[in-house]
Amino acid sequence: MRAIAAFAASLAAFGPAGLAPFEAAPEPGVDPLAVTGAARDDAIDFWAQRQTKSDAGGAPAPNRYVYVRRPLVVCGASSGRAVSDAMCVADAADLVLGRVCEDGSPALNPLFRREVDPVSGGFVGPWVRVDDGGCVGDPGVAVVVTAEDFRRLPLVASVPRVQPGDGRGLVHMDVIVWTDPVPQVVATTVLGVAVVVRATPVGFAWDFGDGGGVLVTSDPGGPYPDQTVARAYERSGAYEVRLTTTWAGEFQVGGGGPWLPVVGTATTTSEPVAFEVVEAPAYLVSGPEG
Repeated sequence: MRAIAAFAASLAAFGPAGLAPFEAAPEPGVDPLAVTGAARDDAIDFWAQRQTKSDAGGAPAPNRYVYVRRPLVVCGASSGRAVSDAMCVADAADLVLGRVCEDGSPALNPLFRREVDPVSGGFVGPWVRVDDGGCVGDPGVAVVVTAEDFRRLPLVASVPRVQPGDGRGLVHMDVIVWTDPVPQVVATTVLGVAVVVRATPVGFAWDFGDGGGVLVTSDPGGPYPDQTVARAYERSGAYEVRLTTTWAGEFQVGGGGPWLPVVGTATTTSEPVAFEVVEAPAYLVSGPEG
């Protein structure tokens, strides 16, 4: 009964107008997770690179795709009519409905994609099945967090800290800077699969606002007396320090299993931290005896 209910629900998802066969994916072994995009409900809007030449014969032009996970439906099961853009299979003899994974979670529905004309916004061609769905770890259901996915995460920028703590430094004396190298953990979803991403700071680019160039370090610095990053200003004035942090990423699928590396990095840039550099002139004064 549950299988029948799941099958009926899958028919309802495509409407009563009838169904037609899907096309096999034209690129064997295509990795749909290598494209960039954003999820909205059960639809995922992506920008991908396909090997089509531009009018000028140059580099491949970008085409837009829509990705969705939907249950498989038997073609023509709801009526004798057929609709060319429906997603279904011609033979459901081996179709498994309502599969449950070993951890008790429902299996992923198959993944389909359809090309969208980037100019008109209209669909181009039929829906194409990209993978068969299933459980995380099944062949063909590999989940990858790409560098583009990583860079879209809402990472919080590292905050630069400055000493002296009163916001005033002295000309020709070190102004000490540092930040807290705290990793961040963000939960997200990649093509219907829950993943946890851990971002660790690995590089720091310090802009001291004096035109003297950016100081790039792998060291987050530290406060006095353990300081390792500082700048001595040559002139008095008001300055702002900005910190750009480079993050390396790892991800974990489904809340368990090993941490896998993200190929690529992300960066964040802090809000400016303002402070003042002042002169401290020396004066000759008479001694205690006159």
